[in-house]
Amino acid sequence: MESAEPAPRRSYGRVLAVSTTVLFLEALLAAVLAVLYLMTREPLRLGPTADALASLLAVSQLVLVAAFVLSLVAVLPAVALAGALGRVFGGRDAWPWPVGVLAVLTGLPAAAGADAGEDPTGRLTAWAVATAVLSAAALIGRLRRAGLFGLVLLRGAAVVAGIGLLGSFALWTDIVPKYRPPLLTGASMPGTWSDRTGGAVTLAADGTATASAVKHFRTGEGSGWGRGCSGPGTWTLTPGRRNTWGQRVDIRIPGCPLPAWRVAGSPERPELYHPVGDPDDNDLYELRKNR
Repeated sequence: MESAEPAPRRSYGRVLAVSTTVLFLEALLAAVLAVLYLMTREPLRLGPTADALASLLAVSQLVLVAAFVLSLVAVLPAVALAGALGRVFGGRDAWPWPVGVLAVLTGLPAAAGADAGEDPTGRLTAWAVATAVLSAAALIGRLRRAGLFGLVLLRGAAVVAGIGLLGSFALWTDIVPKYRPPLLTGASMPGTWSDRTGGAVTLAADGTATASAVKHFRTGEGSGWGRGCSGPGTWTLTPGRRNTWGQRVDIRIPGCPLPAWRVAGSPERPELYHPVGDPDDNDLYELRKNR
């Protein structure tokens, strides 16, 4: 009968590589979950999805460097210290030791920066999350198994990709409802829409509008905010051809070059907005319907 092949000795270089990979994959998973969650919320200030994905790819190298640094200064020492403590007090290197060591290490900064009158909920949550994230990297990295790095990389990437695909499918099929702008109609538009800084426009059911200090943004040379627009005008609502994302509201005030307004908010609190300034800044000018 052949004897089982003995597990390889622990290599702290392998621990560092595996821990870095686990932390990087955890960051990717958190980003995927955040994107899926944000697709269920109002994306008024999130910017185009393509820009968000490009930004994520741009910082991926920084995330990898951060994962390496965390592994080097936190996970690796915790695994080494946990191994020594386990052998001294228990006779063996048991898995609870790295968790306990990391819980102490992550708790020290939180305790040092705590204020007496501060609500500890936020700090406790951050401590628990940091301990869990680092502990996962430590517990997986300390395993003595041949081919561990490749196994973690392949399976971890598969988990991240699988959750992303499942989440996308759930949103696409409306198993999880994604955000859509509220449906505006000719009956729901009349009323006063204000920018909460003194500007407002009142829309009437007959298609007329009355503006009061509504701001407009000049483009081109000498770009910036122009004088507030006031006076009578008209408004029209263009429904979306396929869904509520395509809705546009045109408010025309003589002498005031206002672009078409897009729709956001909720059915209870609809909003009109349009981008201003540099598109990369994602600055918006918003009007919210008064109750």
